[in-house]
Amino acid sequence: MPTNHSEQTARHGQPGVSLASKRAPDVVRDNKELVIAQWLERVNSKPSLMVVTLSESERKDHVPDLLDEAIAHACGHAVEVDERQNAAERHGTLRYHQGYSIPMLIVEAQLLQDVIAECLRDNFRILDISNLLPDIAKIADTIAVELADSARAYMNQYEWHASRKIS
Repeated sequence: MPTNHSEQTARHGQPGVSLASKRAPDVVRDNKELVIAQWLERVNSKPSLMVVTLSESERKDHVPDLLDEAIAHACGHAVEVDERQNAAERHGTLRYHQGYSIPMLIVEAQLLQDVIAECLRDNFRILDISNLLPDIAKIADTIAVELADSARAYMNQYEWHASRKIS
């Protein structure tokens, strides 16, 4: 038996009452394939990114694991730092060899954050608002840390190749 009016109203599905029950990382997990597809569509519409020709699988190679990591971090699950950092470094190294620039890495990360934000907006009525801001902050933090690690690895490749040309 419901203990208060709000609980009773929510159980009966009255209009205007939110049945919010999902945290942001759960919504992202539930919509992961859609997020990836929309991100890829946005990336493919950016002329600045299309100067590097890649297959769809090459372009999105890192996104599924990055989303999994962001979801785990937002849920408070332990993330293996070495594994995460190695994946980010592989991504930065790979993008260097594919002909990307650091601004291109940044655009990819921004587009991912935009698509995640839109996914959350589209599912706002079912979101647990009490955890929304901390969840979004953790997801954004994960993407920012990955971007920084990828850019660092990219620059290491750049510097190594530059030093080889001088020698």
